[in-house]
Amino acid sequence: MGFQRKRKIYKLDFAGTEYEGLEVKVGGLTTGEYLELVGLSAPGEEGGAETERMLRFFASHLRSWNLEEDGVAIPTSFEGIVTNDLSMNMTIIGAWTSALADVPEETEKKLPSGDLPLLASVPTEISSPSQPNSSEPN
Repeated sequence: MGFQRKRKIYKLDFAGTEYEGLEVKVGGLTTGEYLELVGLSAPGEEGGAETERMLRFFASHLRSWNLEEDGVAIPTSFEGIVTNDLSMNMTIIGAWTSALADVPEETEKKLPSGDLPLLASVPTEISSPSQPNSSEPN
């Protein structure tokens, strides 16, 4: 049996912002979906149509939130999302895209000695054929 991938759920953190206390859980994306989201967030000629598509895209991945108005829960649907201020929605989507692009620390390769990963030791200068590298044998 092969490895079964699991779709990640992101719990977004708004500590230290004007939305402190807001709890939002959003599903992860495939690479194709991420590229679509990034494309929708880039400024384009369509303006409002792109914003609507981005909000609908977000709504399709929104799993839960603790958002209420006058004691009534705001639904985790497009209809609920559009009742928010646009800046709030953009803050939430920005936190989501940041979480998606962040590489968790536990997945970074660490060396037992505490040194930097081996890739950091790869030389960044390339010697030209007319100027041989002094560390190469003649």
